[in-house]
Amino acid sequence: MKFSELHAAFFYARRDIIKDKKVFFFITAAIIFATANIIIVNGFMDGIADDLIDNSIETSVGHLNVYPKDDDRFIEGIGFKEQKLASMEDVVAFSSRLYSGGTLSLRDITTTVNIIAIDVENERNITKLLEKLDEGSTLEANDRDILISYRLAEDMKADTGDHVTLVFENGASKLYKIKGIVHTGIYELDVDTVFMSKTEVNQHLGYGDKASVILVKLTDKDMSEAKKQVLMDELGITKVKTWVEEIEHIVKSMGAWSEFSNMVISVGLIASAISVGVIIFINVVHKQRQIGIMKAIGASNSFVFTVFIIEAGLFATLGVAGGDVLGYYGTKYFETHPFWEPITRTWFRARFYPYLLYNASIVSFSITIIAGIYPALKARKTNIIKAIWG
Repeated sequence: MKFSELHAAFFYARRDIIKDKKVFFFITAAIIFATANIIIVNGFMDGIADDLIDNSIETSVGHLNVYPKDDDRFIEGIGFKEQKLASMEDVVAFSSRLYSGGTLSLRDITTTVNIIAIDVENERNITKLLEKLDEGSTLEANDRDILISYRLAEDMKADTGDHVTLVFENGASKLYKIKGIVHTGIYELDVDTVFMSKTEVNQHLGYGDKASVILVKLTDKDMSEAKKQVLMDELGITKVKTWVEEIEHIVKSMGAWSEFSNMVISVGLIASAISVGVIIFINVVHKQRQIGIMKAIGASNSFVFTVFIIEAGLFATLGVAGGDVLGYYGTKYFETHPFWEPITRTWFRARFYPYLLYNASIVSFSITIIAGIYPALKARKTNIIKAIWG
């Protein structure tokens, strides 16, 4: 097709789409909302994933996490390893934890529990675990009291100030006061956990210079992969996990949610495409006589086809541009107006990234053009005589 014909087709298409204001409005609105929906839904999914990851990092893991060998229960020589960590470049803070088991009794209720013994002062430099309380107050460095998880408190009908009997795994027991109820939003920590200081636990278990894990905080969490081998060499250890490896289950879970959201988006896109295709098709049917006259005065089949494809392209351009603007401001609104999710104890907010615009624009534009192909083919095949005489 010559440039002059292409120019004429563009001119005709541009004039044609604004003749019927209602058709113009409905087609453009369908594309705008479909495009904005892609941006906002994906922005929410990205935001929720980021918030869940941030909550895990600030509550349960370090940027790097040192573990004992697979055949060992504990890391030995914690004092020496902490001295090495204190002298390492890019290490901001570190804290060790000791994991053990036991039973907790209150009145006529007894249940098994997981005990997490914490280096209280160092833990505050790594995570916000000790700040995540439903009620009561947190542990101090030399505290003899305990914190319990909120689900454990519900199961035992326990409250702050109650005195409970804790039996350690070696049979030693002691009466403790519940100082606070912890609610982290992380299932493993919220089910049946007792939190207490390492000093107190070691008085009964005598593990001394041992730990179940050492949490390490770096100047930048994105350095974790590069620093992993350095840490292993410096400390003489063989098992270190990065924060990415620790929260892999969250990434997989969010991947499943992303697939679900993509299905929802696909339904919206298909509905939008059908709407656009049907409206353009009806437009073609109503303009049969006009198309016949165009062909009678010399318009080729390819010219007619091009006119309606350009119309679809113009609708797509206007709709996608409007959808990008609406999607951007919609995502930004939900980014500054988060909502509180009580189970995970996390503020969820949308996140805007430029790729959201690119992806939504490409998908919506392509779908709209595809939706316009059948009506354009229908117009191309219009019989001149039948079109003019009906």
